[in-house]
Amino acid sequence: MNKKGFTLIELLVVILIIGILLALIIPNFVLFQERARRSSVKNNMHVIQTSLEAYATDHNGNYPGEDADWEDQEDIFYAYFPGGDPIGSSGSAIFGQAPLNPYTGIRYNLGDNVDLNWVPDELDEPGLNAQVRSDDDNCYYADREADDDAQGTISVLGYMPDENPLAVVQEYGICGYGRDVTEPMFDRDDVNEEYIYFVLHN
Repeated sequence: MNKKGFTLIELLVVILIIGILLALIIPNFVLFQERARRSSVKNNMHVIQTSLEAYATDHNGNYPGEDADWEDQEDIFYAYFPGGDPIGSSGSAIFGQAPLNPYTGIRYNLGDNVDLNWVPDELDEPGLNAQVRSDDDNCYYADREADDDAQGTISVLGYMPDENPLAVVQEYGICGYGRDVTEPMFDRDDVNEEYIYFVLHN
């Protein structure tokens, strides 16, 4: 019984076809991976926003002030993250855990990482937190870069009025960064064919 194998030309054709398919699939896979990470950053931004609002509920409507240190995992704000309890069972706060940065797989601000920034006096005037369209010349976030140059960074920017003896933050805006840390997260507005920055604010 004669067994016929593949000829060299047939093998080369098969290899060529596989190479073409891989060349088509791999870029799409990278794009899907980046989209998934960006979605995770957006979810983390929502977690931080929920924690800010929970904090304000317990502090007469005020958001964390200048004395807040988000680089310290035992800052009172962390008690408002999932798993935390600002009162605790014995009067001591139980600190929750910050979300994971999808680009590093490490929790925000854990160890030497500074990828969650709280800048309470970054916004100079009220209403800047609501500038979310990239085509708006007054959009504050259009030219902003991640402070620590880390992918997946989330920056929370606050507005404090000049006459403010208690250093109370009245407004805030939250922006996240994907693979390109020089450009905030944005979504596509297919109706107007424009890009809109994905910024959460109170």
